[in-house]
Parts: sequence; C-alpha cells; structure tokens
Amino acid sequence: MKIVRPYSGFGKLLCSLIYVLCLPLYVLKGKAWKYPRVFEENPRFMSFKDILYFAYKYYFKSSDLPGSERVRQHFKPLGQPGQYKKLATLSIGGDLMPYAMLTAQNTQNLWQSVGPDFFASDVVFANLETPLVSQLPPAFVPEVMLNDMHFNANEDMMRVFSGNAQFKGYDVLSVCNNHSLDQGVEGLDQTLAYLEANKIKAVGARKESQDQAFTIIECHGIKIGFVAFTFSLNQFERPMDKPWKVNALRLNTYNCDIQEIVNEVDLCRAAGAEFIICSLHCGNAYQAYPSEQTVDLFEHVFEATGVDIIAGSHPHNLQPWTFYEYTSKQTGQVKKGFAIYSLADFVAYDIYTWCHLCAYLKIELYKDEAGQLQFWPIVKPLIMQNQNNALQLQYAEVVFQQAPLSDEVKDIKVLYDICMQPFKPRS
Repeated sequence: MKIVRPYSGFGKLLCSLIYVLCLPLYVLKGKAWKYPRVFEENPRFMSFKDILYFAYKYYFKSSDLPGSERVRQHFKPLGQPGQYKKLATLSIGGDLMPYAMLTAQNTQNLWQSVGPDFFASDVVFANLETPLVSQLPPAFVPEVMLNDMHFNANEDMMRVFSGNAQFKGYDVLSVCNNHSLDQGVEGLDQTLAYLEANKIKAVGARKESQDQAFTIIECHGIKIGFVAFTFSLNQFERPMDKPWKVNALRLNTYNCDIQEIVNEVDLCRAAGAEFIICSLHCGNAYQAYPSEQTVDLFEHVFEATGVDIIAGSHPHNLQPWTFYEYTSKQTGQVKKGFAIYSLADFVAYDIYTWCHLCAYLKIELYKDEAGQLQFWPIVKPLIMQNQNNALQLQYAEVVFQQAPLSDEVKDIKVLYDICMQPFKPRS
C-alpha cells in the first residue's frame, strides 16, 4: 500500500527520505509494530520513541490489525431497525481542517453529491479543528508534517467548510480539540465570537467562566444536547487563571478521571437535554482500529454518563463503529449507546491515503410504542476525490463502482472493508 501521496516535488523528496530513514525501524520493530502501539500521542508528553513510532505509522506502514482480541470482538453488526416514524434527523461530520488546497476554485463541486443529504438534517454538527481569526493570515496544515503546527482558517475557508453557501451550513460546531489554542486564548475567543455572530452554537469551550461549554438545540419538540472534550491541547495547557476555558483531559491515558465529563453531561441533562451527543477528540491516529484503551474509555463514558452517542475524532482516518449495551446509572435500565471511534477528516486533504476515507453519521430520532425516545444510526462512508486539484466528497460505494479502480482507491478500500466488516476475521 502506498501510505502517503505527496503532491509537490519537495514533498515527494521529503517523504522518500523519511521512508528510507524508517527502513531500519522496520527491521528492528516491524513485527511488534504490526499491531498498534498504545501511547498517549500527546505532544507535551511524547518520548523520542513515541515520535519515531508516530513517524513510522504515518510515513511508512500503518497497522491494519486490532491490538487485541478484545478489540476485534468489540465490533459487531448493527442489525436492522424495526419500522419507525422519524421525528428529527441529525448529521454528524468529522474534522474540518485548514488545508491550502481548500480554495473556492478547487471546491466548486465539493458538496455536489453529499451536501443535499448532509445539510438537510434538522441539526448539523462537526468538529472545527482550527481557530478562525480573521485579523491574522491563514495558517494551513503543511504538506509534510515535521514540527509543531499552529492552524488558523479564514472566512473563505469557513465558507467552503459550510457548503459554499449552497446549503444552510452548521448548527453546532465543536471547538474542542488539540488545536483549540493554536492562536492562543485570544484566538479561541475570536473563534467563539465569529461563530456566535454567524448563529452557530459552539461546544467544548467558554468565552467567560459563567458560560456553559455544552449546548442544547430544540428540534421538533426534542431537546438535543452536545458536549465535547479533547485529549490534548498539543504543546499548550489550559490557562492557569482560566482552567474552564477548554474541556481538556488526558483521555488517552489509562484510567483517566472523567468526572468533568460526568459533571458536564449532568448539567446538560439538568438543563433539559433528552438526547445527548458526546464529541470525544481522542484516540490514536493513522491506524485502522482504536486502541484497547480508547475502547475502555468510550465504554466508561457511556456507563458513567448515560450519553446516547459518542462521536470520535482525532485519528484522521475512519475507524469502526458499534452499539454498546449497558445499564444506565441514571435510570437503572438497560440502554444502548452508539459509538463511532473516528469520523476522520471530513473537509481536508492530507497526503496520508487513508485520510481520504471519512464518513458522516446520520441519526434518526423516533419514539417507540411506549413513547420513549429512540434513535437509529446510519453511517455514510465517503471518499475525498481529487481530479486535477478539483475536490469532491463522494459516497464510497459510488466510487467503488467506477471500474477500473485507481491504485489510491484500492488502498482506501482496504480500510473501508475493515470498517464495514470489523467482525470478519482477518489474517
């Protein structure tokens, strides 16, 4: 598999050099690193070995195997829903990231296939993985990652993210991720102000201490709540004088204390939320399966908080999804939550091949015969296609029907097959 596809001559030269430098690692660690290595992946706490491994799995060889039999067995078919009458719909997208390729010219048809369904939902959500400070120049994701990255988007890019003014755009955006403080606290405040001015609700951060970091949207009589937390702020920390600024916890560590998440969900529920989506920016990037630690975390969050959906982000490529049945501490009743471990890069264009496979989650809300609110999740995998720098999100099944498949699409299909059939044994 061709793991990265740089587009400039300089990028190809750099990636070739890094590939050669990774060859000794393959000889020394190839057998062990065939399975994903569990580590925090937080730049503030990464060792030299962590950095080598991170480079290895991004530039040389990613793991397409689960790290344990428990992870393999965790993912099961969703089954089929019974008949129901929809009351409301939600669309949940992945990461919106600032790449130089995302210009108006390159994205004229970006939303042509996907936009009419994604933006048609009653509530539309995604993860804004960049500050937006219009007074500063944009700062894009580099073609080849070699050091710390401090992102910044502009209003033109936000227009691209939001459907190129062809659709209604987003109702809610998470601003809670490892790039929240790339432009400092002031940059976060300006991002929050921009979203407020454009009538987009933000989640996961506060402008003032008395503000709430969760949000609730009422739709067809149903109050839908959103909470968000991130595993890292990269090399930054929550301000000592404003620890409430961003919802950040070391989620990628074993036995992380999630009491702040419990408190946030309790506040959201007390404010009237009947259905709660928890956006967790965590996990390990550039691998097909989540680590066992991340599976443990998601289960712990379900059991401790009673949220309905956990939408994962940060790994940048698509990772599998499943229902999780547990006994709710709030009601004492058996409850079924739904987790997707990574929705991947939604609007972005990275050189890493598997980043071009993403998905959005369509949630249909309904009430059962007893009048209880229920939901059914529909995962819609997508491929970011690039035809002479013209970008378009297309449904993966449509792309796979376009024979003959390109080498890139064949490489993407390896990950697609894992995500669509995680319960199927793999050699």
